[in-house]
Amino acid sequence: MMEKEIVTYINETFSLEINEYSYDNIKNILASKINDLIKNDFNKLIQLLYRIDIDEIKLKKLLKDKSDMDAADTIALLIIERQIQKIKYRQRSGHDSNYNEEEKW
Repeated sequence: MMEKEIVTYINETFSLEINEYSYDNIKNILASKINDLIKNDFNKLIQLLYRIDIDEIKLKKLLKDKSDMDAADTIALLIIERQIQKIKYRQRSGHDSNYNEEEKW
């Protein structure tokens, strides 16, 4: 059921309508949206990455180490990984997963 939580968050955050919960589908659609943001609204992408809490140092290192991989794919993988971390944390700590990410602050 983790995939459903990830898709729900990504749909809300990136204004997408992902309906299929396969990992590859999620990554591919998210990477496409990230490529669009890289080309058309890089500042918005930076703001989203900050809000999602993507580690900047880790991102820079991965982009450098995986220079043969599409940058959007790398970013998409980090976003999905970060969401998995958040979901696992909520499950371990017993927090309700049905809250708005913005409201947790």
